[in-house]
Amino acid sequence: MLAASVILIVALYFGWQWAGQETARPNPTVQKPATVATQEPIKSPDAPSTTTPAPPMAAAANQLTTVEEGDLKIDEILRSEKEIPAMARDLHELVKKLNSEAQVNASRHLVNLTGDEDYGLIAGFLVDDKMNPEVTEVLFSDLMNRNRELQMPLFMNILKNKRHPQNEEVRNVLTVLAGEDFGENFAAWDKWAAEELAKEKAQE
Repeated sequence: MLAASVILIVALYFGWQWAGQETARPNPTVQKPATVATQEPIKSPDAPSTTTPAPPMAAAANQLTTVEEGDLKIDEILRSEKEIPAMARDLHELVKKLNSEAQVNASRHLVNLTGDEDYGLIAGFLVDDKMNPEVTEVLFSDLMNRNRELQMPLFMNILKNKRHPQNEEVRNVLTVLAGEDFGENFAAWDKWAAEELAKEKAQE
C-alpha cells in the first residue's frame, strides 16, 4: 500500500509539470461577414420608369400673325353691332395681341375709330418705345392731326425719351413751332409748351 501511494504521488507530480509546460491555445478570431453594398434591383427594359419626365417646352408666346389672320379678326370687330367707342376698345385690345403687318393694319383702324375723348386708347401705344416702329409711325401721323391739347403732353414725353423712334421728328416739329431749339433744356421746353397751351385756351 505504501508503495502504491508513492507511485500515485509521483504520477500526479509529473502530470502537473507536463500540464504547466503546455502552450495555451489562442482563442479563435471570429470574422464578421463583409458588408455587402446594397444594389438597386435590375429593372426590365419593359418596366415603367419611375423618373419624373421633364415638362414639354412651352409653345412660343408670340407666334407670328399673318395678315390674313389679322384681317379676319379686324373684320369681325368692324362687322359687330357695337357702338364705335366699343369697337375702338376692341381694336385697342387686338393691337396688343397682333404683330407684324397685321398689327399695323389694326392700328390704322384704331386711329380712325378713336375720338379725342378716348385718345387714351392710343396714347399708351404711342409713347411706348418698344412698340412696333411701323405702328408708332401710324399713331404719330394721326397725332399730328389732333388738337394741341392732346399733342403737347405726348410731344413732351417723346422729346424726353431718346430711345423713342419719333424722338428726332418730334424735336424738329417743336423747334419749328417754338421758333427755337432748346436742346436738352427740358425745363425751357416745358415752359414753352405751357405758354403755347395757354394761348390755345385763350383763343377758344
